[in-house]
Amino acid sequence: MTIRKLHMGVLAAICLAAAFVLASRVTAQAEYRTEATIAPGTQAHQYVVHVKVIEVQEDGEARVRNDIKVTANAGEEGTASLGDDQGGVSCTALVKEAEGSAEAVITVTVKEDGAEKLNESQTVTLKK
Repeated sequence: MTIRKLHMGVLAAICLAAAFVLASRVTAQAEYRTEATIAPGTQAHQYVVHVKVIEVQEDGEARVRNDIKVTANAGEEGTASLGDDQGGVSCTALVKEAEGSAEAVITVTVKEDGAEKLNESQTVTLKK
């Protein structure tokens, strides 16, 4: 193998690697995470679940994309949504009371261009 062919092969590998890096940066999408809290509502056995959907960009920068509140009575499921089926956030919260505390099981769904980008469940507890 001549030096010229070797250099051409190395050059081709470098160009291919550069193209891959550029393509991956263009197609990189934001990731999402959620933060949730629960607080007593205005009526007995009523609770307000506050959910923040945080968008984390590839560079690590985070911003609150949506801030949503769900009001639910103990033993009942509450729902709230922003947007539509093509793009938006929906949240459900099922609150259960136990002696000395309340617990909410929360499910958050984020859609973009009709595709589900996040479907996450978590539990938050309020100690009375």
